[in-house]
Amino acid sequence: MNYLRTIWQGMVPANPVFVMALGLCSTLAVTLRVENAFFMAVMVGATTIFSSLIISLLRYRIPFRFRLISYMLVVVTAVISVEQLLRAWYPDMARALGPYVGLIVTNCVVMGRLEAYAVSHRPAESFCDALGVSLGYLFVLLGISGIRELLGDGTLWGLSVMPEFYIACRVFNSPPGAFIVFAGLLYLVNRLRAAAWRES
Repeated sequence: MNYLRTIWQGMVPANPVFVMALGLCSTLAVTLRVENAFFMAVMVGATTIFSSLIISLLRYRIPFRFRLISYMLVVVTAVISVEQLLRAWYPDMARALGPYVGLIVTNCVVMGRLEAYAVSHRPAESFCDALGVSLGYLFVLLGISGIRELLGDGTLWGLSVMPEFYIACRVFNSPPGAFIVFAGLLYLVNRLRAAAWRES
């Protein structure tokens, strides 16, 4: 088993957002600031990796008809754990993310990897798959939030990086701005994929 290939597959060819179109609601909702996007991606990643490992370890003990409720119980445990850690270490960020943390429980990125991969693969393989998907999700969120914060406020991670004469384009601070950036990046990704497919 080529573990690096599995990680790469989750990051790029099977990217959860740009390729499989999973978790779009949370992706667009938390990408107003790079800091918010980073912490959200870390929480989704930690939940995905933990849940994938547990489901993989228990894959032969979970009755088929009870698999979805089993996934939910494992994911809820992981989400509560990471949420409590966030509240303890970064209370301001916990308040900023607010209800979006709870939505991780039903995030299609997490549930999709459990059903499509972890339940039928060994723990090491499931870990690599979850890690790759988590990194792919992180890169997407950082890309969208970086463009939105830079163009909408002239900052990155709250630090001013644009020249003083730059006039912030406030449309990128609004929900339509999230869709504009997402659509532009999705178009770029599809063009690159098409070019790579023609060359191969």
